[in-house]
Amino acid sequence: MKNLKEILISAVALMLIAGVVTAALAGTNALTADVIARRTEQAENEARQAVIAADRFDKQSVQVGDTEQVYYVAYSAGQPVGYVFTTVAVGKSSGLTVMTGISNDGVITGVKVTEDNETAGYVDKVKKAGYLDAFADKKAEPLTVNADIDAVSQATKTSKGICEAVNKAIAAYQVIQGGDGNGK
Repeated sequence: MKNLKEILISAVALMLIAGVVTAALAGTNALTADVIARRTEQAENEARQAVIAADRFDKQSVQVGDTEQVYYVAYSAGQPVGYVFTTVAVGKSSGLTVMTGISNDGVITGVKVTEDNETAGYVDKVKKAGYLDAFADKKAEPLTVNADIDAVSQATKTSKGICEAVNKAIAAYQVIQGGDGNGK
């Protein structure tokens, strides 16, 4: 009987501790959710500004084939100056998230890898080689690795994955401009 009483007391104590900790976490989340959301939005806007010069971004979406593509219209001094697309592709490993800026006149303004699951060092290798910068000032038309843009030696799959993600952004841009997303 004494053993059962000790088990019940321990169980009730653990339930109370878990309840208090859960309430504290929920309270902390409620107090910080807005701050976290603002900081996340600020970080995303800074990343967008890294690929196109703008002071405001408005979220939109467009249907590209079977996929709904979210993008941002970039504004400078109240006028639209281009678009920012975030696309995903596979490089050497599973998952490259790439942000691409394209101006109103169909020129790539910048490319940035915002997230990756690549083998350590591959994305750094393509950045150091200037691969991302090589997209700047190219026409927003489908690009081919080693024909339009040189792959980085010892990071070929990562190079191809980034190019694939940029091509997805180009396809979305072309649909927005009234094309079919296939270069037409």
